[in-house]
Amino acid sequence: MMAGRRGFVLGAFAGLISACGKPRTVRSAAHAGVDFVELVPRTPDASLPLVIAVHGRGGAPEHWVDGWMKFPGRAHFALPRGFDRHEGGFAWFPWSTDLKSDKLAADVAAAEARLWKGIAELAAGRKVLVAGYDQGALLSFVMAARHADAIAHAFPVCGACPEALLPQSGARSAPVTAYQGTADDVFPLASTRASVEAFARDGRRATLREYPGVKHSPTDALHEDLWADMQSALSGKG
Repeated sequence: MMAGRRGFVLGAFAGLISACGKPRTVRSAAHAGVDFVELVPRTPDASLPLVIAVHGRGGAPEHWVDGWMKFPGRAHFALPRGFDRHEGGFAWFPWSTDLKSDKLAADVAAAEARLWKGIAELAAGRKVLVAGYDQGALLSFVMAARHADAIAHAFPVCGACPEALLPQSGARSAPVTAYQGTADDVFPLASTRASVEAFARDGRRATLREYPGVKHSPTDALHEDLWADMQSALSGKG
């Protein structure tokens, strides 16, 4: 289940490490200076696609382990840790919801560049899917705009893209499927619609799934749609 502003799923990290019968094992690693919690299949397979799940402000990769352990598709999951401590968790950049702000755009761009170095080192040329919630959604949009050749699909949840970082006319971007509640009280639906419309111009692939009455905390229905869309993308159908 997905709930709360700190992540899609909250779980008991310590209990998972000792649990039996899990399809994936948990390990911590650093790549190009970025800390990750990785969920890797018990049977090693270097050809598996890489799924990056980026937490929001105040979140942490440990909060998401239980949920991603249950994902039915075969993939290598990597949950990066935000760069700055915030309210018992971590943040990626100084908080702002002003998508017109040049400062926010610069902060997000800098965080994305730093994060991408770790992702690229870990991916080592493999297919990459990116999902992100809240601040992670902003980063997912920007990665889709910046790395069209490396990202198979991006899935921003409850967030939008800083206006200065939207893809420009004629530029390529990775396919995007975004998810937003119509009553989101942090990033208004109109801002996410505008972001998706900008990504969809010039024949680029971008879709927005809207959830009536839902605020900034994702629901089970949103979660189910996300997983179905990710499985489709992993199979090459999305």
